[in-house]
Amino acid sequence: MAMEYGQQWSFAAESGGLGAAVTDAMRAVGAMNDTDEYAAEGYQQALDELNGYPAEDVTAVLRRGWETLPEFAYPDRWGIVQLLTDLRMTSATDVFETILTTPIPPERTPEFGHPYSTVGEEITIRTTAVEGLTRLAAEDDPGAVELLIRHVTDEHRSIQVACVMALRDLGADAGVDVSILVPEKDQELLRMRRDSW
Repeated sequence: MAMEYGQQWSFAAESGGLGAAVTDAMRAVGAMNDTDEYAAEGYQQALDELNGYPAEDVTAVLRRGWETLPEFAYPDRWGIVQLLTDLRMTSATDVFETILTTPIPPERTPEFGHPYSTVGEEITIRTTAVEGLTRLAAEDDPGAVELLIRHVTDEHRSIQVACVMALRDLGADAGVDVSILVPEKDQELLRMRRDSW
C-alpha cells in the first residue's frame, strides 16, 4: 500500500501548531540521513520548537503516531522514537515502554537474498528506544532505570545487550548492580565493548 509523502504524518494534523511542529520535526529527522550540511541545524531547530510545548502534549502526539503508523513505515516509526530520544522528556518513559513491549512481527522478507530485514528494522527502532531510556536514566529518571532493568532479560538479544550495556555504563549513577541482574549464561555481556556487537 503506497502512501504519498507526508500522508503518514496525519496523526499530527489535528494538533494545530504542535502538529505542524511535529510534522516539521519528522521532516527534519528524515533529512538527517541526507548529506545536506544544514540538516543537523534544521533538526536542532525542530527540537527547540517542540521543546516550547508542554512535554505531555508533545509525547501524546508522538505516541499517537507510534500507535497509528502502519508497520511498514519503518523510517517514520524510527523517526518518532528518535525524536523522543533527542527531546529527553520524562513523559516519554511510558511511550518507550509501549515501544519495547510491542511484539516484533515475524520477518516479512524471508524470500529475498539481500540483507534487508524487517525484524532488523524493528530491532533498530527498539534499541533506539533503549538509547532514549538511557538518556533519561542518566538524568535520574527512576522509571527509565526500571525499564532498562526489566529488559536486561529481553527475549531479543540486541535489546538485551543494549540494556545491559546501558546499565553497565551508567554504573553507580543508576543505583543498580547490573551484574546480579544478568543471567549466568549471559555474563559475557558485562565484558563486551560497545563496538563489538
